[in-house]
Amino acid sequence: MNIKEIMEDNIEDYSSVISEDVAENMERMYYRGLACHDDDDNVQSAMIWELKAVEKEADTEARIECVYADDPGSLDALLEEYHSQAVSEDVVRSFFEITALDDAVGSALGSLGFEVSSGEGHDVLLSVSELMNLPLMKKSPPDYIKSISELDLKSYHQGIMKLLFKSDVCAMEDMSYLPKTWFDQDVSCYVTTDDKVNGIFLIHEFPSGILMPVLYHATGPDYVKDLAYMMIYSIAQAAKKHPDGKVLVRRRNKSVAAMVGKLFPGKKGETAMSGKREE
Repeated sequence: MNIKEIMEDNIEDYSSVISEDVAENMERMYYRGLACHDDDDNVQSAMIWELKAVEKEADTEARIECVYADDPGSLDALLEEYHSQAVSEDVVRSFFEITALDDAVGSALGSLGFEVSSGEGHDVLLSVSELMNLPLMKKSPPDYIKSISELDLKSYHQGIMKLLFKSDVCAMEDMSYLPKTWFDQDVSCYVTTDDKVNGIFLIHEFPSGILMPVLYHATGPDYVKDLAYMMIYSIAQAAKKHPDGKVLVRRRNKSVAAMVGKLFPGKKGETAMSGKREE
């Protein structure tokens, strides 16, 4: 049994066990991965996680994004090495919320110290057609709402830092490090006041084609109106580019959960298995 580190330069070796939507994150700053191989170098188990709150005055945590196990028994060795790495990076607790996690894997994680439960997850998958049917889509966005493809890099980075400084509006630890090209240039948009970015709606397109809102924030006296118009703009652009597309909304804070509840009353998240443990 051999434990190997998963990195950007070898992630393609695990394409059969790690989805492309998770795999693309290995180029990002706070993502880590491990795999357990048997003596014939076959993958027995693998996991990918993201470090959280690394640059904040809070406990560092690890969000486990995926767990694969052809042999759940191999998770013992994999989690032992994971614990060692987590502690070396000052992680105090680990947690996960994963849809379609095999029951045997969940049970194995439970035996390895995780408090495991199953229920409605935070992620909601919406269709672009559902978004187009929202009442607000009867309005048209004004000309001052523009695609981020028109935003130069200097203004983009200044705008991101300004919005992140004003409020803890983004769950992504590496938001300020992500390149502008990580976001869909046609569907993402922004608004300026006095030639300075005053609002932005950034949307990422996964390799699978699913869209995911990442940063949605505006400041200034007209921020409520700007937020509404940016949403209208992005939904309309998504309908042009991805008419049959899906949008993944992660209700990981109260404001996002409240917005989804208001726009889509009764909409449920996908069933997921969750777990947490102290490291």
